[in-house]
Amino acid sequence: MLTFLSAIAFWMDRSIAREAAFLDHATAVLAMDTSQEALAARLMDEAVDAVPLLALVRGAGERATVGLLDSGAFDPAIASVVGAGHRYIMARPDGPFSVDLTEVRDVIVAPIARFAPDLAERVPVDVFQSVVILEADTIPVAVRALPWLSAASIYLTAGVLFAAIASVMLAERRSVALGWVGLAVLGAGIGVVVWSVAGGPLAASRVDDPLSLVLVRNAYEVFSRSLRVEGMWLIAAGLVIAAAGFV
Repeated sequence: MLTFLSAIAFWMDRSIAREAAFLDHATAVLAMDTSQEALAARLMDEAVDAVPLLALVRGAGERATVGLLDSGAFDPAIASVVGAGHRYIMARPDGPFSVDLTEVRDVIVAPIARFAPDLAERVPVDVFQSVVILEADTIPVAVRALPWLSAASIYLTAGVLFAAIASVMLAERRSVALGWVGLAVLGAGIGVVVWSVAGGPLAASRVDDPLSLVLVRNAYEVFSRSLRVEGMWLIAAGLVIAAAGFV
């Protein structure tokens, strides 16, 4: 259990709590086709709510917006959203994650203007002042402990080493104890790999909002890659330690 918890804490501290790593992963999430399509649909929802007649060109507007997202026209806005997202997660939020997209209103409306310039001009600026990107209940409870993860990962790892060394040194048959330590590390590695696979569907099952659902699924796919690699290293280490003990 100590090894499993220390591995999870170390991964979360390295991949989520650290801003640079979070920016790299989150940018990759927002660059995925499904994320861009879901974001384009949300932006068109906001525009249609303001001007219902825009529903007539909704499909074309969404396709054009996805094209703009893929072209890099939204890169400054995406960087701003990702930075705000990290601050939102680190603040242990209770409300939804909303972003101000007023500055990119012209970029968002541009695709609509190609098909319906008169309707595009009627979309007010304040429509994009507070666009909900993610609901608070989609954030895992463990993420709320991010501010303490750096210290927690250190203390948990120290606990793992102390428990492993003590169990071997105090055992009557140290080789057998070393084998059991290896099996414990192996079991923790398997648990980490299983969690990296099962965590995404479990989190997605709690999400109703279409945009949040897509972002949660994609985020787990991107962020859990390093967790899965970490689990595989634990499995390899556990096999080596157990083999050394039993041999």
